[in-house]
Amino acid sequence: MRFDFWRHWSVRARLLCVTVIPLAYMFCTFVWYAYHSRLSEVREEMAERGPLVAKVLAESSEFSLVSRRYDDLRLTINGLLQSDASIDRIEVLDAQRHELVQASTRAPGRPDARYYEAPILKRLMFVTMLAADGKPYLKDKPAGSSVAVETMGYVRVTMSPSAMLVKQTRRFYVELLVASMGLLVCALLAWQLSQGLNESLQASMHKLRAADAEKRRLIRKVNTAVEDERKSIALEIHDELNATLIAARLEAQRIVDVSPAGEVRERAQSIITLALGLYNSGRTLVRRLRPEVLDMLGLDGAVEEMVRHHDRAGCRFVFQAEGDFARLESGIGISAYRIMQEALSNIAKHARATQATVALSLDAQGLRMEIADNGNGFDAAQASPGIGLVGMRERVAAFDGRIEVATAVGAGTRIVIFLPCVIGLQAT
Repeated sequence: MRFDFWRHWSVRARLLCVTVIPLAYMFCTFVWYAYHSRLSEVREEMAERGPLVAKVLAESSEFSLVSRRYDDLRLTINGLLQSDASIDRIEVLDAQRHELVQASTRAPGRPDARYYEAPILKRLMFVTMLAADGKPYLKDKPAGSSVAVETMGYVRVTMSPSAMLVKQTRRFYVELLVASMGLLVCALLAWQLSQGLNESLQASMHKLRAADAEKRRLIRKVNTAVEDERKSIALEIHDELNATLIAARLEAQRIVDVSPAGEVRERAQSIITLALGLYNSGRTLVRRLRPEVLDMLGLDGAVEEMVRHHDRAGCRFVFQAEGDFARLESGIGISAYRIMQEALSNIAKHARATQATVALSLDAQGLRMEIADNGNGFDAAQASPGIGLVGMRERVAAFDGRIEVATAVGAGTRIVIFLPCVIGLQAT
């Protein structure tokens, strides 16, 4: 069973749940407590009134039982049943617990399973009578008086909770109505609160999305400006500095050709060597600033050349490409090249891998890049992302792309990048 179904809910639905669920829990708790407290009151009242009714009726039935005036006793019992609806049945028993008088109300509902019983006591008072000479008439009784108690029978009272339950049910319904109204008011307030918070959150999220989109546009502009500046510097180095170095080298070569052997010839030869070294350094700098291979071979050819440069005995690279990369837009191409450049550099510097795979694919959906190695990997939960990975993420985010990094300690690293809607006309 999945417990993440709420992840697809809207913000307003989540706010409503956070607000209403505690209210509903409190409402159910209050209803449960009120219901059981009313039942407890009924049981306590029956336990209190039952013995009291039995005791009072037993005390008032002594004379009727002694004189055997059962009709009067029956009238008294019927009157009591009519006046008190909580009594279901009254029975008068003799000392041997044989029924003498019985009356019931025939009220709806089930009577209580318990009954309350009180003894009917006959009290006999003995008075010692004295003769004229001061001696008692009864020789076997002491002087003075005494009381003898004898159980003549029993009064058994069975209570009925129906009437009490009706009264307590009315009170419970009143409490339930008040609680329901309170719950309704709280639910309406929660609805208004969630609506207000939802609007506020939506406005904040809209601002955040706008700010994020603006940040991405800014990143794209910055990257474009940086690449344009790199291209401009590379052109200046190629057209101006390298041309000047070539001219200096040719002049020095001319001096070597016309000079006899000696110090001048040696100095001119040193100038040729220095100019050639500066020219090679300039060419390397131009390639770093603006890879000419990207303009000549396209993204797939440039990445293949980069892979071939990193391929060595310690780590073997496998390259795969699929799609027509000639239609790839120039800005996307240079960003993808920089991302790939950073990924391969990380493999060469940190991964200590023996095998790596680089794959490119371009279709109508977009550009997909995958770089995988069998190196050391790292713990993504503990390791902080380096500047290279942050730069890769920023470049991907600038084009509304996605980047996924799957890694673990000792299990290598796999990076999957997707840049959507990147097919266009090749910039000229």
